[in-house]
Amino acid sequence: MRFKTGTLVVLLLIGLAGCGGSNSPDGRPAPIIVNSLLDATSPPAGQVTLRSALAAAESGQPIEFDASLNGGTIALSVVADEHTLLKGEVMGIRDEPSGPVSYLVGYFDRDYGRSALVARKDVVIDASKLPAGITLAWTGGTQPAARVLAVEGNLTLVNVAITGGRSFAEQIATSNPDDQPWTLARGGALAVWGVARLVDCSLYDNHVQGDFDSSRDRGAFGGAVYADIVDMEGCTVSGNSALGAGAAGGAVYSVGGAGHARTVSTIDGSTITGNRIRGLFTYGGGVFSDGGSIGNRKTLRVSNSTIARNLVEPAPGLPPFLLAMGYWRGGGVYMSNGYLEIEACTIVENEVRGVARTDSLGRRNLAGGIAATVGNAHATEHMILGHSIVAGNTVEEIGGNRYAHDVYTGSLFYFRSAGYNRLGVLDFSQMLVPVGESGWASLSRKHYPKAGDQDGVDAAAVLDLTGGIVQSTSILSVGVGAGEFAVLHYAPRGSALGQVPASRYEIAETLAEYSIASSATDDFLEIVLARVENHYALPGFAAEFTTDFEAFLQGADSDPAADGVQPYRTPSGAPILTLAATQFFGPGETWPKELENHPYIEFWHRLDTALAAAAIPGMGAELLGDEAWQMLFTSGVLAENPGIRMTVSTGPRLTVQRLSVDQLGTARPTGALGDIGAIEAP
Repeated sequence: MRFKTGTLVVLLLIGLAGCGGSNSPDGRPAPIIVNSLLDATSPPAGQVTLRSALAAAESGQPIEFDASLNGGTIALSVVADEHTLLKGEVMGIRDEPSGPVSYLVGYFDRDYGRSALVARKDVVIDASKLPAGITLAWTGGTQPAARVLAVEGNLTLVNVAITGGRSFAEQIATSNPDDQPWTLARGGALAVWGVARLVDCSLYDNHVQGDFDSSRDRGAFGGAVYADIVDMEGCTVSGNSALGAGAAGGAVYSVGGAGHARTVSTIDGSTITGNRIRGLFTYGGGVFSDGGSIGNRKTLRVSNSTIARNLVEPAPGLPPFLLAMGYWRGGGVYMSNGYLEIEACTIVENEVRGVARTDSLGRRNLAGGIAATVGNAHATEHMILGHSIVAGNTVEEIGGNRYAHDVYTGSLFYFRSAGYNRLGVLDFSQMLVPVGESGWASLSRKHYPKAGDQDGVDAAAVLDLTGGIVQSTSILSVGVGAGEFAVLHYAPRGSALGQVPASRYEIAETLAEYSIASSATDDFLEIVLARVENHYALPGFAAEFTTDFEAFLQGADSDPAADGVQPYRTPSGAPILTLAATQFFGPGETWPKELENHPYIEFWHRLDTALAAAAIPGMGAELLGDEAWQMLFTSGVLAENPGIRMTVSTGPRLTVQRLSVDQLGTARPTGALGDIGAIEAP
């Protein structure tokens, strides 16, 4: 499938031939050929080790392997750098009316701790001529521990397995309080500040471990891979872990291109299964996407991939008072900023365990299979799902319930379907709310359902969970089913078979906004309530909702002297105590975190909660989605208030083309309907 918003990055692998010491016909340096499995910088005469080749190679010069090393393991036991310097984020804290807020200072040289191999140039390690590839294994133990490879530059790995890597947050001896006090636990196998291109690679049994003091620096990110930009094709990343107070990306942590011209990172045709993260603030058992980091809006595109049986859970030994503070989200995939696009994937049987907290609207803080960030100070742009199975993911509350939870949109601006999905439980409860101000075109934010979509689906109805699971013969899971062989992929069944058109098609979305004449009163929220009541035959709904909502507003000022709680106020300082005073005040770029906009946000979240409780026949999980906005409003001035003009349009917004092959490289049927998910049925 190809979205109109972008296409998959195709990796162009240069044909490599020759041996070290001369140039190829086009002038590029010929490959250096490694002919020894020794781990030595200065090997005996006639021998070339990976370590010596890495030191000798020019930037971008390919490193290949002699045929005699096919299937061999390079056992790494030497630490090349005790204090590896790579770029990394530096965070600051500033005081705002809503309280202290962290912000990104910038990206500077940081101490990433020990690495077995280090390069500050572009690196190409290509084992494609070895049928069984080559394995790089850290065998130097955990005291000291070391990641396998750190690169400041672009890295290309082909047909390479990496295992045994460890990255720990460790205290740095310094007398200067402004110095970095701890090494960064980033990337157990690989830490790359550049583009990490991984093709036909396996990364397993790699781990990162942070600390448990309150510090983002002391978190644990990327059990196997931590990279600014990830391009992954045909890889297996399983059996990796992250442990720390803050833990993210049990397999892969993609910063997403901070300060880089690239706007898209990709994971294609890959398996990310059986990974685990444990912590207090814990996100993305399989994959974590930072969308280019704070303030950026970049894309992670995941296609033709299986993300399954990854686990998010509390760190062992946390006391109850800390457990009551924690967050555990995104067993399979978590997005923190930017865009997330899921194409022809199978994201199933991931689990999130934790201590649940419930807010005043009954919304839990735990989130299952796919999750986006939450909070008025955060916003993610859009999430697109197409041709995918996202089902059978679960949340387990410690000491409480276990329930299905598959897609959690968090503080997302837009949820978009590219059609033909099989989804379990959709949770839109935290989505950022409709903003009808002229220029936003965004009253409809949930562009779902579309052609061929089904939700409320049980995984066993669309996947063969008995005889259709293919597992690794060597890689063990540390996630769900720890100790068992990691899952590689699932065969589809039932309504996932024969659904996706081979030909290109378009997805229509509804855009709606309103503008207010300069002398008019903005009573749009009252009009919405009245139309919802009339259209869905809910007598008394508007009056009861308004009463409850205004009670909430007025309760915010119940006793300021006693509790310090102040009323919400407009930018001019007037208290917001009624529905009529509740409006969108902006500004456009930062409105979710401005206190005067919180009543407006609360209105829409409470409306969704009330509509869900009403259990209106025919109203799906999206509640007020494209179909509802089409029914409630048309273009033109509103009869209730001629000072408000609506613009509503429905038309093609996405052009979709099915992917030509599946996760295994098997051709999807030409001219016939294809299967939903990562794998075509055998």
